[in-house]
Amino acid sequence: MRVSLVLKKDCMVCREIARNVLEYGEKELGLEMYLDAEAVNDLTWSKIYRPGVDKVDVVIVVGGDGTLFRFLHKIRNECEILLLTVKAGRRNFFMEIRPEEVKQRLKDFAEGRYLIEEYPRLDVIVLKRDFTTPSALNDIVLTSWGPYRHKVIGLDVYVDEEKLYSITGDGIVVATPVGSTAYALSAGGPIVDHRLSCVVVVPIAPMQFNAKPVVLSLDRRLRIGVTHGDVALVVDGELVDKLVVGESVEVFRSRCGAKLVRFSRFSTYARLFA
Repeated sequence: MRVSLVLKKDCMVCREIARNVLEYGEKELGLEMYLDAEAVNDLTWSKIYRPGVDKVDVVIVVGGDGTLFRFLHKIRNECEILLLTVKAGRRNFFMEIRPEEVKQRLKDFAEGRYLIEEYPRLDVIVLKRDFTTPSALNDIVLTSWGPYRHKVIGLDVYVDEEKLYSITGDGIVVATPVGSTAYALSAGGPIVDHRLSCVVVVPIAPMQFNAKPVVLSLDRRLRIGVTHGDVALVVDGELVDKLVVGESVEVFRSRCGAKLVRFSRFSTYARLFA
C-alpha cells in the first residue's frame, strides 16, 4: 500500500509527526511511505509524492481544515484516494486523529479497523472561458471584489435554467451539506445533516426580502450571472478567479467526493456544538 504524508506549511509539530510516522509506517507496518514534494525542504525522505501526478492509495493530511482543502484542490479528478486526517491546525472540524494517537490509528487502518465517510464536492466552471477551478468540499462563494469591496453586487440565480431570484447584496454562498456549518451558517443558512444529498444556497445580506436561503437536491445545476459590480469567485476560502458584469458560473456536483477515514461515526452536531 502506498501512503503519503501532506503537511501544513511552517509547522514544527507537523514535521515531528511526519518524521515519526514515515519511519513507523515503513519499518513496522510494511507500508510504502511517501512525502509530499512541498515538504522535502523540511524533512529528508527518499520517496516523494507529487499530488495530481503520482499515484498513492492513502494520504495522511497533518494540519487543519485549510491544509485538507488545499490538498483536495490539487486532486480534483482523483476519486479513490483515502484521507487520514491529523489534528494539527487552528480549525480541525474535518480532522480525525489526535497527534499522540497517529501511530495506533495508522496500525488500525493497516489492519482494516476503520470506516469511510464520503463527502460530496462541488465543481464550478466559468462559462464561455476555458478555466478549471478546484472542487469545493465546503463552499463556493461569489462576493464583491476590488478597491470598493463594501459596494453591493448584483447576481441572477437560476436552477436548471429556471430563475430562482435576482439579488443585490454582498454575494451568495453555495454550500455542500457539511459546508452548511461554515460561511453559509454565518450568513443565515440552516445546519444540514451531512448525510443528506443536497446543496444549500444562501444570499449574503440581500436587499430583496424574497432572497431567502434555499435547500436544493444535489443533482440540480445552478447558474449564477453577474449583473452588477466586480465579483470574486472563492472556493473553500481561496480566491480562484474574478468575474465582471455579463459573466456567469455554473455550479454542480463533482464527479469525485472526498473519502475521509474515520475510526468512529462522524457527528456534525458534536463537533459543531462541543
